[in-house]
Amino acid sequence: VGINSVWRIHHTFYQRSKNTMKWFLSSLLLSVFTGLSSADLVGHGPRAIYPITERYVALVDSSIDAVLIVDNNAGGAVVGHYVLHDESVNDNPDRWVNPISITSCADCKHIFITNPFMFFKIALDKPLADMARSLDFSGFTQKSLISPVWYDGWNPKYQNDGNIRMVSAAADGSSGYMTHKSGGVFSFNPLSPSKEDPSAKHAIKIGEAGIEENDINGIHHTSSLKNIILTSSKYVHIVKTRDSDGNNPLDNDKVTAYKLPLDYHCDYLYGGTDMTFMDMVIIDDYAFVLGHPTPEKGQHNGVAIYRLTWDDDDEQWHNCVQIAGSGLKDAEWVDGSGKEARFSATVHDIDVLPTADSKSHIIVMPDTGNRAVRFIDVSYPVEAGDETDKVRVYSAPYNEHLYEVMYSSEASNAGMTPELAMASDGKSYYHGGMENLYTMNFNAAQDECARVGIGRVCTLPEIRARFARGQYPTPDGDDESWTTVWMNEDCASCHLADPGACESSDWGDEYKMIAIFRPVTGLEAQCVHNERPVDTYSMCCGVGGPAVLDGTYLTPKQQQQQQAKKAAGISFGVLIPFMLIGVAVYGVYMRKRAKPAWWPKFLRQDRREETGHAPHREVDLRGRDYI
Repeated sequence: VGINSVWRIHHTFYQRSKNTMKWFLSSLLLSVFTGLSSADLVGHGPRAIYPITERYVALVDSSIDAVLIVDNNAGGAVVGHYVLHDESVNDNPDRWVNPISITSCADCKHIFITNPFMFFKIALDKPLADMARSLDFSGFTQKSLISPVWYDGWNPKYQNDGNIRMVSAAADGSSGYMTHKSGGVFSFNPLSPSKEDPSAKHAIKIGEAGIEENDINGIHHTSSLKNIILTSSKYVHIVKTRDSDGNNPLDNDKVTAYKLPLDYHCDYLYGGTDMTFMDMVIIDDYAFVLGHPTPEKGQHNGVAIYRLTWDDDDEQWHNCVQIAGSGLKDAEWVDGSGKEARFSATVHDIDVLPTADSKSHIIVMPDTGNRAVRFIDVSYPVEAGDETDKVRVYSAPYNEHLYEVMYSSEASNAGMTPELAMASDGKSYYHGGMENLYTMNFNAAQDECARVGIGRVCTLPEIRARFARGQYPTPDGDDESWTTVWMNEDCASCHLADPGACESSDWGDEYKMIAIFRPVTGLEAQCVHNERPVDTYSMCCGVGGPAVLDGTYLTPKQQQQQQAKKAAGISFGVLIPFMLIGVAVYGVYMRKRAKPAWWPKFLRQDRREETGHAPHREVDLRGRDYI
């Protein structure tokens, strides 16, 4: 069947039924537009990211074939998701969309994504920026609709050939561009993406302005909207999209570009070793480049971030310095300073996070192999011009068993969704105040939890639930203050050759996460070695575990039964010893002290809430705050 005939069939079905269209998209068309070239794109996970606001990002994750909305302020909580394929092919990843790129704009009512074979638009109920302002992405999950589109102004010979790459839209929606390895750059109107779009055309052809064939990796609009950045494996082209009169030269078939040879500037860092670059963004007078020394076959050295500086006098970029990651060492997941930080090997996209503070500059990275969002805070080197040693890296680990949550029959029967898997409520012990800030590694934190009797260090979903309520230890008892606690979360991950989840880890078994709350940025996570001493508070969980434990999914009723059983066991284990010691003696001892949860109401004078959550904090028998 010819491709044009396929589109006519598809269009007819779309007119009859949107549901039928979506099924047809998955079962017929997507089988044509999948099949990634492993030579170009290795590994599954978050492949591209679109920053909506400082708080929210949208990303495409090929390991679960979905678009996710991630809350940066809540430690990477997924607050909206949209599956790109029809549920009839859930068990057949070969028929999935396999996305590699994503973009939108402030007023766009569409998201635009690509895979190597096709360009897609996802119709939205309202722009993502509006959803972010209302703090509500429910409409994104429930009302979005995906459809492939190939504009009349684009030569059909470039579709379905496996060479489509990235997509970028201007923040104001004034222009949009898609890259193609052998074709160049194609334009479209992000605000009105109809097939008949008159602005859709072949904007930059291979050979123009020195742009070579088979070598376009990334594309971004600059914040000024005056240029687009085309990144290849060895160099960057900065192409003018707005002249002094406010016109776009590309509309008149005029291509003006500045060529920046990245390997010439940066390979001295590794003694002239051949390097590969994937993407670049510009912040003020600095270019930040994603790349690493070209790995030998079978190697998976993690990526790094490099910075180049613009010299007004010489009118050129110079002084390439490495500011984050290794580039030489194997893929890992490590946070902290830029020098300490490690990333996976398969990252090929970065972007700039919009921030309210003009002096805050953060690069956001979809870390493919680690299936997490990584943040590289470059505020110091941008504002001070040097101080590259003050780069800070942290994470938003959003992947809470998402493949199992979305595609296992157990999770489906239990009514689980990515959003529900993000938080787990329950009870916990903690104690605040500067006098209770201890230097502990993970094992010491775990031992402390065992000592107080609650059992274990909290997981990330448990931490999210408590931080959302403002119930966590702080230096001064103020919920607006900072805090740091260990989490019972691994930083282990793997290279995924196919969609799905890691069956075993390739790295990270010796690393654990710490949760850091900052009043400005909210809850963030950092992966550090489990033996590293960290100044943290003790925060422990045990009553009311997460809905997902080791891949076992419980219905809400089963969760309540399990929690009631645990609570009963703890109460019974505490009551018997005290009864043996003597109720009368102990009652005198407790007369002027805060009472535990099981204390008879007629003998207590405090105001503990019946819900089991104190209005703020209440000290238990062990001197710990009990929520």
